[in-house]
Formats: sequence, C-alpha cells, structure tokens
Amino acid sequence: MNMIELKHISRTFRVQKQSITAVNDVSLTIEQGEIFGIVGFSGAGKSTLVRCINLLERPDTGEVIVNGLNLMQLSKPQLRQARKKIGMIFQDFNLLNQRNVLKNVSYPLELDHADKDAAEKRALELLELVDLQDRATSYPAQLSGGQQQRVAIARALANRPDVLLCDEATSALDSEATASVLDLLRSLQKKLHVTIVVITHELSVAETLCDHIAVMDGGRICEVGKAAQVFAHPTSETAIRLIEPAYALARSLYQRRPDLFKNKEARLT
Repeated sequence: MNMIELKHISRTFRVQKQSITAVNDVSLTIEQGEIFGIVGFSGAGKSTLVRCINLLERPDTGEVIVNGLNLMQLSKPQLRQARKKIGMIFQDFNLLNQRNVLKNVSYPLELDHADKDAAEKRALELLELVDLQDRATSYPAQLSGGQQQRVAIARALANRPDVLLCDEATSALDSEATASVLDLLRSLQKKLHVTIVVITHELSVAETLCDHIAVMDGGRICEVGKAAQVFAHPTSETAIRLIEPAYALARSLYQRRPDLFKNKEARLT
C-alpha cells in the first residue's frame, strides 16, 4: 500500500528578483511501513521536498497524497488535522529549553487540548519507548545531543503519526550517538509500523537505515531504488559522485558496527 504519493511536485522561490526552482517536477511513491531515504548534495532540494510532504512548503504545482488524502485539496482546519499524523524531527532538535523533558514530549498534546493526565501518561510511555524514562524531569541543557534527539523523536510520536519525517536528524551528532539514533529509528519502525522518510547527506546513514533511496540533483530525482542496489551499482552520474567518496565511510561504519547491516542485501567488505 502506498503511504505517500508525490505527483509532479514543483516549488519555486523568488530570491533577489531571481527565480530558484528547488523542486522540479518530482514524482515519488513511498510504501507504507518502509524507511525511505532522500539523498543528494547540498542545494539539491531535499529539505524543500520533505517539507512539501506536510505542506510546510506548499508546492506550486502537483499533488501530495498521504495515506489516501490529497493534502493540496484540504481546507486549513482539515490540513491541521492531517498534519497531526505526520511527525517531524530536525537537525537542531527544536526543543523548548524552559520545559523539562516530560513537558517537551507532551507539548503537542497540550496544543491539541488533551486532558493533562492523559497527555502526561502518553509522554511517559514515549519516554520509555526511547529509553529516557529516567530523564523525565531533566531539561534539554542537561542532556547530550543524542538524548535531545531522542526527546525530539518521542515528541514527534505524541499524536501517533503514520509518517515520521527526519530532516538531517543525525547531522549534529557524533558517530556513537548517530548509531544509537539509527538503532532507535529502526526499532520504532518495527514496533509502530510507522513510515519513515529520511533526508540526509550522510551516505552511511542512508545505506545502514533505508530500505529504498532516491537521489536528488538540481531539484529533480535522478535515481530511485533499493538502497543496497543503488550503493552497489549506482547508475546516475550524481549517485556515482555521491557514493564513491562516501563509500569508505560506510565501510568503516560496517567494520565497527556490522550489526547495523544485518538486514541489508549488500555487505561493505
């Protein structure tokens, strides 16, 4: 079953009297329950594309269909409801420093006027899910980067989303914290059957985590396929330029953490 369908999506910005097309006629299908990566060089249009999925960036043309709903056709109240089923996490965590961990996680539920006790119960369940139940009363400044990202992930799951969008979610983390967050995302996908879309320029992240990937360049999709196949046999010029210098990094990660690759069709040897 298709969870996300993007049909002929385009998005153009005006910058200093010039038109810049960040996303150019992109069509893409993402299956329910898979982990899908979108990779490319800086400026390829990856972040703009992922923000089109929940209409944080509204496409100029095309259709955005999530779980059977064409978001482009929804009224503002309907779109607000639909967005509750699309969680999002960011590179810089976006936590509220004046709130402790528990209140950061329950914040989306408070905005939705949920019962206070029910919101706190849900937040505690999520903290246990991300293995931070002992840090409920801590504040973001008291946590490591990896722990802060786990809080952000828990918060993104508060409304039981069908889709989780990850925009460079590990870019600010060291290698150990990155491996921990990748383990968590894979575990969540299996437990919750949530569809995860990962935007990253870290090719080792895409190879270890994603089932399928799309390679972007100049606002267009230039290659789509199973992650293992694209890494083993890239066909587009952009994929080749991306993968060759990054392959040594992925091989190094495999040597240190081969367990991350246990479900992959290809091995980096």
